[in-house]
Amino acid sequence: MRYDRQIIIPQIGPDGQKKLEQSTVTVIGTGGLGSPVLTYLASAGVGTIRMIDCDVVSESNLNRQFLHLTEDIGKLKLQSAKEKLARLNPHIHLVMIDTKLELENSEELLAGSDVVVDCVDHLATRTAVACACIKLNIPLVEGGVEGFYGYVIDINKDSACLSCIGYDEAKQKTPVPIMGVTAGVIGSLQANECIKLLLKIGEPLFGRMLCYDGLSGSWDEIAVKKSESCSVHGENHHK
Repeated sequence: MRYDRQIIIPQIGPDGQKKLEQSTVTVIGTGGLGSPVLTYLASAGVGTIRMIDCDVVSESNLNRQFLHLTEDIGKLKLQSAKEKLARLNPHIHLVMIDTKLELENSEELLAGSDVVVDCVDHLATRTAVACACIKLNIPLVEGGVEGFYGYVIDINKDSACLSCIGYDEAKQKTPVPIMGVTAGVIGSLQANECIKLLLKIGEPLFGRMLCYDGLSGSWDEIAVKKSESCSVHGENHHK
């Protein structure tokens, strides 16, 4: 009964639902993007969801990180998120990984994932995640937000990553300005891309960056190409 409304979707069906239940997704970050990603993956019945985070809930998180409530301030985000998701769907396996993902441990942390969804705003972490996913040949769903603007792109060893287009060289604002609703829009799209990749349906956003402008209510799709000089795609990363 829980999944009836998605099982009747022709592209999913009983076989697709079984595939979701047998899948393992790793979500990095349980905040503004992670909240919608984790909520919709749990709702859809993804069997194993691994969550990586080492932060605690602060009051400034609450405008966008809806898995966390006022009474959760000071609590480990992983624990706060797991409590809500377990109540939402007690039939899935939730794994908490309380550590900071870095280049040195990224492959170990991400190995065994069917899809990785990156929900952080730290450029060095994004680069480390992309390096590991490309080396391990795991599809990656990347998303980012700033103010009323956001983007989503899928990445693999044959398509452009953020480093290919110079995104990792951008100067990062601290703290990053974010509207909660923008994180909700982009995180929902990331969850959708993840489900498409798990089920191998539709047209994933490989080589395409989908950009959202909440102020104008418009979308743009930008074709992006893999760079031959990209260090993330370099031979040392995917031999």
